Amino acid sequence: MFAQERQESIVNQVNMEGSVRVKDLSVKFAVTEDCIRKDLAILEKKGLLKKAYGGAVSIRQNPHMYNSEERKNTPNDERVMIAQKAMTLIREQDTIFLDVSLTSLEIAKLLRESSLQITVMTNMIEVLNILNQCSHISIIFIGGQLNQERDGFWGSLSVEMVKSFKLDKAFLGVVGVDTVTGELSTYHVEDGFMKAAIIQQTQMNYLLCEERKLKEDGSYVFASLNDVSGLILSKDVHTKMKATLEDYGLVII
Repeated sequence: MFAQERQESIVNQVNMEGSVRVKDLSVKFAVTEDCIRKDLAILEKKGLLKKAYGGAVSIRQNPHMYNSEERKNTPNDERVMIAQKAMTLIREQDTIFLDVSLTSLEIAKLLRESSLQITVMTNMIEVLNILNQCSHISIIFIGGQLNQERDGFWGSLSVEMVKSFKLDKAFLGVVGVDTVTGELSTYHVEDGFMKAAIIQQTQMNYLLCEERKLKEDGSYVFASLNDVSGLILSKDVHTKMKATLEDYGLVII
């Protein structure tokens, strides 16, 4: 195998698995570890990966805030799939939290069509609008400071309101999930404070995770994978990445 072919294979592997080890690559390609280190140095200079102790990790993107109104009007099969999986976790008489997330809207739509007798707590205005005529659902709305995109509430008052409740399950949006460091991130500090408060008050916390979010980062780290119960994924992930997630004690759905 030529060096260029080996390097292309390394990039593909690190993008798929999130991280690679020098020792494993050396065995896989039947070359010395020094040879692999040189490959990684070349690939890092090209901006194709980032060297780390004993190996390398994938380059993560920071999307710097999507326009939620534009995304709301764009069909997204991944969000629908995640919502359908979330529904399998909700039981009669549960008290659940749906935070500000476009996937929360898909869950709310499915709840509206269901017969589940539950309580829904939310800080997202459109979730309230979807469920406010449902006789089988009790709604608790969290107010506070209107957020920057004007689709929900956050801030110190919102956090204090959340701290007054004990919840069965929470379904939380997330901007970035870093399987190497375990960091969970979002765009805004205030949104991060809100998510952290919800996690503290809830027995089971699930992240609503589109595939791209395993390769992206937000600007503010609000929790760790150790702090949540599971990930609801839109697609199956590579076996190695799944094993890494399960090492955190997570349920992968």
